[in-house]
Amino acid sequence: MAVEDLYTKACDAVERANYDYAVELFREVLRHTPDYPNARMALRGTERRRIQEKGRSVGALLTGPLRAAVTALKGAAAKAPKRIEIFEDYLETNPNSFWALSRVAAAAVKAGHKEEGVNLYRDALKVKPTDKAALRAVGDVLIDMGQHQEALKYLNRLAGLDPKDRDLQREVRDLSATQHMVSHDMESAESFRDMIRDKTMAEQLEAKGRMAVTMDDLRRSIEEAERELAEHPTNVPRILGLAQKYLDTGQLPKAQAFLREKHKALPDNYEVREKLGDAQLLAHEATVRAAQEAARANPADEAAGQKARDLQQRLRAFRIKEYNWRLSQHPTDRHIQLMLGRAYFDDGKYNEAIAACQIAAQDARFELESFKILGQAFLHKKQFDLALEQFGRAIASHGEMDDEGKDLYYCQAEALEAMGNREEALKVYKRIYSQDINFRDVAAKVDALSA
Repeated sequence: MAVEDLYTKACDAVERANYDYAVELFREVLRHTPDYPNARMALRGTERRRIQEKGRSVGALLTGPLRAAVTALKGAAAKAPKRIEIFEDYLETNPNSFWALSRVAAAAVKAGHKEEGVNLYRDALKVKPTDKAALRAVGDVLIDMGQHQEALKYLNRLAGLDPKDRDLQREVRDLSATQHMVSHDMESAESFRDMIRDKTMAEQLEAKGRMAVTMDDLRRSIEEAERELAEHPTNVPRILGLAQKYLDTGQLPKAQAFLREKHKALPDNYEVREKLGDAQLLAHEATVRAAQEAARANPADEAAGQKARDLQQRLRAFRIKEYNWRLSQHPTDRHIQLMLGRAYFDDGKYNEAIAACQIAAQDARFELESFKILGQAFLHKKQFDLALEQFGRAIASHGEMDDEGKDLYYCQAEALEAMGNREEALKVYKRIYSQDINFRDVAAKVDALSA
């Protein structure tokens, strides 16, 4: 059967909710033509819809960590085309695993399917938007493909996560220059400034790439933003931009006053009200930090300690109120559900945290953190079997033994220990111990449980 016919049959199977058959057909299409347009994304969407509607089997949940380890070993030993198949096998039951998504993306690039690799990295970054390695990888592939403007989207995000990396800042600046040159049909030149004949563009790019921004730069930027806003006083992007500049320069009271004024002028605008809420949260947090520092400086002062605790409780209550308001405006926003769930958890309201995070986990981007909070909430409620299930899901979703992975395994071990399963808890603690003896108090845990 022709590949086109297989693809059509797969799409028809999805429409009939025959997901198992659709997955099988999409896999066959990709074996014949690894970069068949849209086939891999259709495969992933089908796998996700299948889990959303039918759920994961108990066996898949329990064996998830073991399968991840076996897949990693098999993938490391295989050549790129076979490696794609190995990770696709794992993704059939774990389609939101960032670890597996990023590995199959790398394998696709290695096998010469660069466009496919870019799409796979994009999908992985929906699950874990701030992963530096994935941002770097997709940026590099796009540069290699000559898609500089698209590459800048990812490298700028990476530069924002790592503002002290001078080499990266310089790379972004130079790539911006190259893109500007190409878009204006400019000839190549030896120096960065020679490449940019437009003096204004050169100054903007160098200012963007400069690591040590002077106070004069910041003042000029704010003054320019204020002048622009005076001409367009209800322009929401300009309002938000100026408010952020106030916040970035430590002018929190000014930012609050400015946003209150604009909220009165635009009472129905969600973005302005949201930004005001962000500023109010920052103000509460600053007040709590000051009170906590005062209490630490005077440990014998009970009044200072009580004040810090009261302010902390006030902050927790404000967070819950703020995120509930945001959710009332955007009831299907899973990120707000996650923030609300975290706020409830921090306030000790575990049932409410569970309800919010169960909804947030429906979005693959927030699955990992939701599972972790759910596990911790069930742990606090002493529902250890449910806690273990959630930590197992989080481990399967993450799939790596980095700091986040070690923390998830530690939580799993804590749950096992709390339910009295010392032998299994020791095994998990030892798994962390073998990778990082200095992680938290894992060395002491291993010693205590081995005695």
